[in-house]
Amino acid sequence: MRKSLLLLLAIFNVLFVFASKDVRKLYDELDAVLLRRDEYCQKKEARIDSLRNLKKLYIQNSDLFAYYDNIFDEYFTYRSDSAYFYLSLAEEVALDSSDINKINRCKINRSFLLATTGYFSIAIDILDEIKHDDIDNEMLFDYYSAYEWVYSVWSEYSADDVFAIDFKKKEMLYNDSMLMVLDPSSTEFMYWSGELNARKGNQLEAQNFYEKALVGLKVDTRMYACVTCGLAFAHKRQGNLDEYEKYLIMSAISDITCPLKENLSMQELAMYLYQNSDSELVRANRYINYSMEDAMFYNNRLRMLEIAQKFPPIVNTYQKRWIDRNDRLTRSIYFISFLSILLFVSLFFIFRQLKLLAKQRKVVTDMNVRLKDLNSELLKTNRTREEYVSLFIELCAAYIDKLNKYQDLVKRKVKAKQVDDLLKMVNSSKMSDSDARQFFVNFDTAFLTLYPNFVSEFNMLLRKGEEIVPPKGEILNTELRIFALVRLGIKDSSRIATLLFYSPQTIYNYRTTVKNKAKNREEFEEQVRNLCPIV
Repeated sequence: MRKSLLLLLAIFNVLFVFASKDVRKLYDELDAVLLRRDEYCQKKEARIDSLRNLKKLYIQNSDLFAYYDNIFDEYFTYRSDSAYFYLSLAEEVALDSSDINKINRCKINRSFLLATTGYFSIAIDILDEIKHDDIDNEMLFDYYSAYEWVYSVWSEYSADDVFAIDFKKKEMLYNDSMLMVLDPSSTEFMYWSGELNARKGNQLEAQNFYEKALVGLKVDTRMYACVTCGLAFAHKRQGNLDEYEKYLIMSAISDITCPLKENLSMQELAMYLYQNSDSELVRANRYINYSMEDAMFYNNRLRMLEIAQKFPPIVNTYQKRWIDRNDRLTRSIYFISFLSILLFVSLFFIFRQLKLLAKQRKVVTDMNVRLKDLNSELLKTNRTREEYVSLFIELCAAYIDKLNKYQDLVKRKVKAKQVDDLLKMVNSSKMSDSDARQFFVNFDTAFLTLYPNFVSEFNMLLRKGEEIVPPKGEILNTELRIFALVRLGIKDSSRIATLLFYSPQTIYNYRTTVKNKAKNREEFEEQVRNLCPIV
């Protein structure tokens, strides 16, 4: 019994070693084809260009439709905007010929493309326009396949939403309809049988169908990419993560060699590496970036959304790993300096790190300069406010002194029984000219200390040639004082009249005269209130 157990363990270890080697070889193959991804794209575009150059051979509408339809097929999984363009040309030919089969073909193709780029409800509306009785038998599979594809990507987009359950039911319904019109011995029948069983939860049955479909398929075909991707998920749901990883790599290799820009395997592989292998974080980060490039190239909103959800944790972990690596490298510099043999090997890595640190220092330096500028502005504003407070205190002190003197005068008059003189003083409704002038000087000085650009900004609101300039020897004139008070929030003419020792009618006349000089009479006073904003 013990010998049998040891034998089983030995066999398991051997199989594990071989499986690990196979996966490593697959990763090497994937990295090799990734290096050639531009070459595969160039071949794809050259093939499309050769098709486009054949246009002169297509004269009749029926030939033109086939021409545009072939180019659409080439672009469908490669670039959505070009696919839309040639689909539109095919639709024009179909409508001109009034051929219902061609029109239906275009509607089916458009629904495929709309669903792929995230316009699910519009895709369904277009398919619903097609009358089932108008579809010939050869197009039934594509018709059911279009519905299946729309509900498939819609349920994937909805994730755990309540609508996803209904979408999945319809997805399986149309999957079943597809199988009814397929040849039971065909590769397509095996693949879609695998899809239906996978959706129903029969993962082992799904795996068997996928494996039958895989027989004889070439790597550079879309069906190969789809079958291997389906096999990967069937193994994952059964808990066979090694097989899941293996088939994801095979599917990713096929996506690149086809090339297919509408793909799923690479991003799933990146997420698997991130979640299961700390040592493969760099590879995971590289793969997720490739996936985002493909999704953006194709303009696939669903894939971009999926990748956007997976991107931050991979990138953040990668950056944290990179920062930790930088810290370790910095601590090692002191030790490496004593090891002259390893010094030259280390210089290259140190130089790269120093460049990164220099960029970071530049960012910090720029931020410090900005902070200094902001501090300077704040200090300037504080000094202005301090000057204003100082002026306000001086003004209060002057008027307290005058009040004290006025009280002393009243006491003397009362003691001297000069009541008539006192009544004359009390009944006087105006300040003395000297007091008024002093008040205006204090007000003008305090206001312009707080708003030094008021006069220039105020004149910018007036028409050319209507500017108001204070007389020589004065800081502000009456018009400028009135609107200085408006800037301070005092709107009522009677209050302004009280402060400036005029009648309300006089103030009103001044305001009207100045407003008539304004560029925008209706909004003039509102513009005055917004002049000279301060920090």
